[in-house]
Amino acid sequence: MIQKAEGNAALLVRSRGALAEIVPALKAAGIRFRAIEIDKLGEKQVVQDLFALTRALTHLADRVAWLAILRAPWVGLSLAEFSSFFEGKRETIWELVQGISKLERFRSVLEPALQNRLRGTLRERVESTWLALGGPACVADAGELEDAETYLDALEKLEEAGEVDFARLAELLDELHAPPDPAATERDLQIMTIHKAKGLEFGTVIVPGLGRAPGRGDAPLMRWKELPDKSLLLAPIKETGSDDEPAYEYLKALDRDAEDTEAARLLYVAATRAKHRLHLLACPRKTMPPKRSLLACAWPVAESVFRGFDISGIENESEKPEVKPFILKRLAAGWTAPAPPPAAAWTAPPEGRDDLQVEFSWAGETQRHVGTVVHAWLQRIAEAQCKGWDAKRVESLRPAFERDLRSRGVPSAGPAVELVVTALTNALADERGRWLLGPHPVALNEHRLRSPGRSFRIDRYIEDAKGGKWVVDYKTSEHKGGGVDAFLDAERERYQAQLDGYSEAMGGARRGLYFALLKGWRDW
Repeated sequence: MIQKAEGNAALLVRSRGALAEIVPALKAAGIRFRAIEIDKLGEKQVVQDLFALTRALTHLADRVAWLAILRAPWVGLSLAEFSSFFEGKRETIWELVQGISKLERFRSVLEPALQNRLRGTLRERVESTWLALGGPACVADAGELEDAETYLDALEKLEEAGEVDFARLAELLDELHAPPDPAATERDLQIMTIHKAKGLEFGTVIVPGLGRAPGRGDAPLMRWKELPDKSLLLAPIKETGSDDEPAYEYLKALDRDAEDTEAARLLYVAATRAKHRLHLLACPRKTMPPKRSLLACAWPVAESVFRGFDISGIENESEKPEVKPFILKRLAAGWTAPAPPPAAAWTAPPEGRDDLQVEFSWAGETQRHVGTVVHAWLQRIAEAQCKGWDAKRVESLRPAFERDLRSRGVPSAGPAVELVVTALTNALADERGRWLLGPHPVALNEHRLRSPGRSFRIDRYIEDAKGGKWVVDYKTSEHKGGGVDAFLDAERERYQAQLDGYSEAMGGARRGLYFALLKGWRDW
């Protein structure tokens, strides 16, 4: 279905390579835009710095990673300093850093992070270290902060028992795309590939680079095609130094024909996205445009448009643009953090773990740790849809609860373990609790989502069998004595803004608060 939009504009490209010079020019001109699945997350500088920091915190001997974080903006050592401090020395970078007075602040931040590497999660250590180093002060805009958050989310999902498969993390950074500029709106210029624009419509559409031919990749080792009778025509690449393989060349020609047909279809898709104005831009050569380019598809019509224009002075697209020197960015001399950071010492995130900064001054540190552990185990129960979970199993897991709490710095875990056992047992015995944690047509746990300027982490999102949508937050609030209903009503008022934000982000879902220690429930 076409999505109607009045007065907006889109820039559509066949491939990301066409934007190499366009995006910097837009930024230089101060034109705000939303790039939809254009930039790969792993290509963003802030993500590369965080990836290096992650590797450095997990492996003291990863010399490349340690040099990378010393080159990053929060330290910004020059190449001459690298040579002076580290060249020809066999000790680890961290050992060499101990004797360099210039790196005293860096050393004071990294030392607690390394000492606490077995406490908390890797995401929390990386994030707290990055904050203490002044990482957010080094980014260019809010979009880079979103990139950093996306990377940290990916790191958290991959982490298991404090370990991360870095090969898989690198693959994920190549697969994921950086989120669009959070400050840009639907009214700003939209940038996306033609494939991504299918089904959309814009007031004005600009299609640059029609004269660019698609890139040539390596020849595949095998080509094949399924024939009408369901048999398979298969051909290997020719042996080096031998004559062409006829079957392989035949299949290659078929693939080329299919690509030419696809190019014509792409041009049609791009042109029909425009509601009012369509701008097709190309810089053709003096003769025919490159084969298999979008302009070649339109050349029977476009040739008459370009005939008579003097294009002799126009730079050929195949010529390489001038390479600009790389300028190292770093924190300004004398930069200090806005407030003395707590080094990289790990502290538990607040119960609920959303970005609305709900006040938790009423809860002690142990209560917050209990909330974190309960959340984690409720997630596991929900992922199992309560199957195999009962009070007996919860009771058997006391040693695991104690390990979880001690790893978070709870000195005397006995009473805290009792709270965890009570919360989980109550949830499994309570009819409302089992409904929340049980099977549903759609159920998401620890669901992260973002809207412009805000991000959320929802404990439980449900679409039930009746079609109802729910956003639910778990709470481990305690209340001793009478007046439980009044207390729950006050808690509902306390968290109303938080749940209203969740509901708005999820399209108006009903809101729910579940108090596991009290078997309490409030919804609206």
